[in-house]
Amino acid sequence: MDKAYVAVLSFAFLFLLHFLIGRRAGNGKGNGNGKGAQQKLPPSPPAVPFLGHLHVVKTPFHAALSRLAARHGPVFSLRMGSRPAVVVSSPECAKECFTEHDVAFANRPRFASQQLVNFNGAALSTSGYGPYWRNLRRVATVQLLSAHRVSCMAGTISAEVRAMVRRMSRAAAAAPGGAARVQLKRRLFELSLSVLMETIAQTKTSRTEADADTDMSPEAREFKKIVDEIIPYLGSANLWDYLPVLRWFDVFGVRNKILSVVRRRDAFLRRLIDSERRRLEDGNVDSEKKSMIAVLLTLQKSEPEVYTDTMIMALCGVSLFL
Repeated sequence: MDKAYVAVLSFAFLFLLHFLIGRRAGNGKGNGNGKGAQQKLPPSPPAVPFLGHLHVVKTPFHAALSRLAARHGPVFSLRMGSRPAVVVSSPECAKECFTEHDVAFANRPRFASQQLVNFNGAALSTSGYGPYWRNLRRVATVQLLSAHRVSCMAGTISAEVRAMVRRMSRAAAAAPGGAARVQLKRRLFELSLSVLMETIAQTKTSRTEADADTDMSPEAREFKKIVDEIIPYLGSANLWDYLPVLRWFDVFGVRNKILSVVRRRDAFLRRLIDSERRRLEDGNVDSEKKSMIAVLLTLQKSEPEVYTDTMIMALCGVSLFL
């Protein structure tokens, strides 16, 4: 059989399957009398089969949405592949959405690629609105980010800042003429990441003061490499999330790429958790200066079904991302 003919038949089959799934997803569950009813959506521009409105969303993104709002009104709907979306461009409508109807808009969209990265929605920034999210917020506010907890880390912050200044001073003294060029932005970023790593896990690194090349601990450098690989899947639109066909057949190898870096990240976080668990068991933890992981492991002893290792990794991993 001709290869072109087989390709056309395959594409037609995939298109039909995609259309049927998208149509099923777009139907409501019911209208209160037992009969299915299609969701009432705001007006939308003409859609293209399979792609929906992906073809009208061009860069710059805000300009494309502004043109659509001028044509279809302040509230209009789009279909991004198989995913429906509603665009609100009016300040009055946006205010109404986030005041009177804020609970209806509290949930986050569940993109397939982000579910793989964000612990299947277990993180505070990606979990759905409900009891689990409220408990995470309470733990983050009361146990991890309280004024007392932050003040306990003042010594760590001061020590890291002094170490950074000493390293820069030595680098300047060793340079010709007693002056050296310093990339302050990089230094401050590395300092903040190293302090954050110590706050989360108290790694007690063996970094020497003579290391004038970087202000990051070995653990922070390792995690930075992982973050640099994950960020592209979080900070940009991914067709894999909008066209299920690409996801089913793992076109472009997106799934394998994400899973590869996620496995390394999870292994790294598990090492930190296991290390803190051993320190707790040995009694080598100051009750007033516990790390984030140590605090969560203490809560895990009383409620192991709530404070699982996955939840701890999600809270600490997202803290490092942000």
